[in-house]
Amino acid sequence: MAYSKWKWLFVTALLSTGMGLFFYAAGIFLPWLLGPLVIMMILKNTVEWPFYWPNWLRNTGLLIIGLQMGTSFTKEALLIMVLNLPLMLLLTLMIVGFTAVSALALSKNTEYCYQTALLGSFPGGLSQMVLLSEEVRGAQTSAVALMQTIRILLVITVVPFLVTYFFPSAEEGMSQTVLPMITTMPVLWLFFLACSVLLVLKGMKKAHFPIPFMLAPLLCVVGFNIITSSPFALPELSIGAAQIALGAHLGLQMNGLRGLLSLKPLSIVVGINLALIVFCIGLSFVLNAAFSFPLIDMFLSAAPGGVAEMAITAYSVGADVSTVTSFHLFRIFFILFAAAPATVFLLKRSLREAG
Repeated sequence: MAYSKWKWLFVTALLSTGMGLFFYAAGIFLPWLLGPLVIMMILKNTVEWPFYWPNWLRNTGLLIIGLQMGTSFTKEALLIMVLNLPLMLLLTLMIVGFTAVSALALSKNTEYCYQTALLGSFPGGLSQMVLLSEEVRGAQTSAVALMQTIRILLVITVVPFLVTYFFPSAEEGMSQTVLPMITTMPVLWLFFLACSVLLVLKGMKKAHFPIPFMLAPLLCVVGFNIITSSPFALPELSIGAAQIALGAHLGLQMNGLRGLLSLKPLSIVVGINLALIVFCIGLSFVLNAAFSFPLIDMFLSAAPGGVAEMAITAYSVGADVSTVTSFHLFRIFFILFAAAPATVFLLKRSLREAG
């Protein structure tokens, strides 16, 4: 049994890395994330092979991505983030409002009830929305999972494509700061950083924080940067390996699509998610004109994707990773700890009053 798992782990890693190399050689955007995701998604829905990708690989990838994201948060970047809190709230409220209206349109044109349409449309993470749907009477958990999967798939393919080929590059005319590699840092500093990551991770898991394996290293590196004033960089090889680990995991999570693609509401769900992306593009132009923020930073900050995926995209195209990450972290915390619980409470109350 153990031999079979290791064999299929090797096969999964080989196929994922091979497709990443193919995407890289073909010049496709985000090759190390999208290559593994695409090949695993296709094979998971077409063949009956027992692919194996343990959670510790996905978690290790998130740890590395969290470390890399944290290196972008200097004291100056944190100050800008604090000053931008009102803008973050405004942007989040506008996206949540658009989601609520589009969910109403979805429920009126399909067999989905409003609670299913709303939880399936929230850009708050697939697993979190599925868990919340289990608490609301009448919500279809499988439909919520399907809609969230479609949203994630569209965002992590359409958004990187747009910013790579249609948005002005953030790297043009900019001098890139070369940071020292993490391997050159004092061993004692790295030891304390590692211990702090483990302690914060343990606390976050106990408190049921979302995406703890990414947030713990991110927050610890931010603290490290503030205390030591010595930000560092990670080797490109480790960042690529982390993207492969995350891409393979995401691809394997998108199973069961073959039996769902013929569903009548599919085109409406796709259309609504594309409309949300277009809405975010419009917001980015407005914010760019009103506040002079770089257009590419604003679009990636507004895009309805996951924190890790949008941060990787920002890193790949030379956008400000700290800005993009801070906007998405604010949004996910607002949705998970304010908007979504309030929505569940209101839906439960309306169902009690109706029944």
